[in-house]
Amino acid sequence: MKDILRGAVFLGLFLVPFITTYVADSFFFPYITGKNFAFRIIVEVVTALWVLLALYDAEYRPRFSWIMSTFAAFLGLMFVANLHGVYATTAFWSNFERMDGYITLVHVFLYFIVLASTLRTPKAWSYFLHTSVIVAVYVAMRGLSQLSGVNIRVDSTLGNAAYMAVYMLFHIFILVYLALQTKVTPYRVTYAFIGILFIYVLLQTGTRGTAVGLVTGSLAAVVYIALFATRYKQVRTYATGALVGLLLLIAGFMSIRDTAFIQHNAAFSRVANINLGTDLMVRGMIWGEALKGMKERPLLGWGQGNFNYVFNKYYDPRLYGQEQWFDRTHDIFFDWLIAGGVLGLLSYLSIFAAIAYYLIIRPLRTQDNSFSVVERGVLLGLMVGYVTHNLVVFDNIVSYIFFGTMIALMHSRFSRPFPQLVALRIPVPVITQVIAPVVLVGVAVLVYFVNVPGILAAQDLIVAFSDQNMASRLEDFEVALRRGSFAKQEIVEQLAQQAMNVAADTKGQIPEAVHKAYMKRAEEELVQMVKEKPGDARLEVFLASFYRSAGNLAKAEEHMAIARTLSPNKQAVILQQGAIAFSLGKSEAARDFFKQAFELDTENDEAREYYTASLFLTKDGAAGQKLIAEGTDAFKKRAAQSDFLVSSVNGAHEFATLASLYEIRVTLDATNAQNWASLAFVYYQMKQNDKAIDTLARAAKAIPTFATTAACITKNLQTGKEPQTGCTAPAPAAAPAH
Repeated sequence: MKDILRGAVFLGLFLVPFITTYVADSFFFPYITGKNFAFRIIVEVVTALWVLLALYDAEYRPRFSWIMSTFAAFLGLMFVANLHGVYATTAFWSNFERMDGYITLVHVFLYFIVLASTLRTPKAWSYFLHTSVIVAVYVAMRGLSQLSGVNIRVDSTLGNAAYMAVYMLFHIFILVYLALQTKVTPYRVTYAFIGILFIYVLLQTGTRGTAVGLVTGSLAAVVYIALFATRYKQVRTYATGALVGLLLLIAGFMSIRDTAFIQHNAAFSRVANINLGTDLMVRGMIWGEALKGMKERPLLGWGQGNFNYVFNKYYDPRLYGQEQWFDRTHDIFFDWLIAGGVLGLLSYLSIFAAIAYYLIIRPLRTQDNSFSVVERGVLLGLMVGYVTHNLVVFDNIVSYIFFGTMIALMHSRFSRPFPQLVALRIPVPVITQVIAPVVLVGVAVLVYFVNVPGILAAQDLIVAFSDQNMASRLEDFEVALRRGSFAKQEIVEQLAQQAMNVAADTKGQIPEAVHKAYMKRAEEELVQMVKEKPGDARLEVFLASFYRSAGNLAKAEEHMAIARTLSPNKQAVILQQGAIAFSLGKSEAARDFFKQAFELDTENDEAREYYTASLFLTKDGAAGQKLIAEGTDAFKKRAAQSDFLVSSVNGAHEFATLASLYEIRVTLDATNAQNWASLAFVYYQMKQNDKAIDTLARAAKAIPTFATTAACITKNLQTGKEPQTGCTAPAPAAAPAH
């Protein structure tokens, strides 16, 4: 029995590196959900089997190290923080898009414990790490196949270039670690070639933070070895040489950063053109919001996955051009500061303090042979590189797995037995006949309730999207909702989006009964979701947008106002308030909303566009003309292409402004006969027939097929007739739009 259990545990653990290759196309968010569910199920099963194995054999029981202790303390503190978080469901379970939350932390911890307790020898670790490297080679080659002469950021089977980058970062250092274990030259040459492949692929991801992490990690490793390999002069010499080589390599790259080879490669140019001032500007705004959120809940934070509340409440208007619903700070330290407060961040940092103790401090105090000085340098470099990477991004299942893997490697070497656990003896019949059945039934129940509802719901959503029959598609959404999964909000949002699409059906292609069913179910679920999760600005916006699409403008106005109280400075919300007010016929109220949005950041061209249009609508043409004149060239082009603004100017009879906008339109697209005809008609309205005729001549030259119509209109203008008389021409003016 013991051998069977050991074999099963090893098999499960050795499956983990292959998770990276798994893309669940039949799941919602296929690059994320499939990997996470696979990891969770493997860890749950392996943990149950390991518990039985550890009961049979004391060799596989948990051991003590400060790495394990700090990780366990972090887990305990985050449980309390999540329990007191703003929305505990998200904190504990996350959603399909992230698949993070406390449940992931627990699984990473269990994986760490089982891996460290099971792989007890250097040989076992060598097999495991080599397996991971082989998988990484496959993933890297898949990434290279994406290039195919097209400048893209490589993401391979991970679906995200940043995730791919950190995956390569881990394996670069793993390769160096493995190379230190052998003296066989062909093996080292092989490692070197694979390392070059991994570095190239990492750079092709265009992930600047990870590229910097590779540099900082490498520098940390060679500096550590050069400083602490005091008993190995040759090793110190090599380390010093490597340090010089690294500095020369960095200098060389910087010297060719402006060459065509670098600048014409999308990924390389991203790395070469790093500018901390501009690249971190957006991050800095988000971090500033995080600090404000921390001051509000300093000790235990907001709970995992709840940064969206902070982001909305303290929204910086300068972020108008960015993603409007940030749920991460894109910095590992601020992420844990928000999720767990000061206590959460300190407990997270304590894990790295324990690592630093074992790699740096303890070797100075005692004769520690757990790792050689070179191995310690490589492991330290990996941790430095990983932390550097996480300064501008956040963890995902891949980085979690390999962080857990590497600290498990360290824990397995540094740890010492718990005497009480070693001495514990349970009769074999009790284990076999009592404990084993309970554990196996328990893990079966756990696997089902933790994973199956989510797996089925993730599949249901894909089935719904592929269903061409709108009535049965609604039933697919009903099935997904009945699963009772943790991703209810995502399912409701997708249902609401479908309902809004149905509401937009103006051709009567969707039966009335189906239309009503969508609107009824979407409203019910959105209202219920808002009740379950109060204070979520995103849900209020969704509900308001739904009501707007359904024509219930009073309800739309009510819920957009609630969203505004939750995110007072977000222009996207204020602009929608203005659009709703405009639809209600409240032109002056709409103008005031648009003005508020514009004044939050006058560089926001969308807000300038709507505010300008509203000024013309409220007969303040002079102010509108001033806003256009003060705008950038890019804004003037935007204004010219805005049907809402153009129709507002037309409605205000500001024909000079209208003509200037149409002049820009025909410059931007000289093949559109409608624009030429409209411009000519505007000049006609201004009693400038000579300019109208000149416009028609230019149009005939630009669009030969329009020449006959242009000649007809020109003749009418010359003879004093109405321009369109007897001519086939496009409608002369843009229809009002909003």
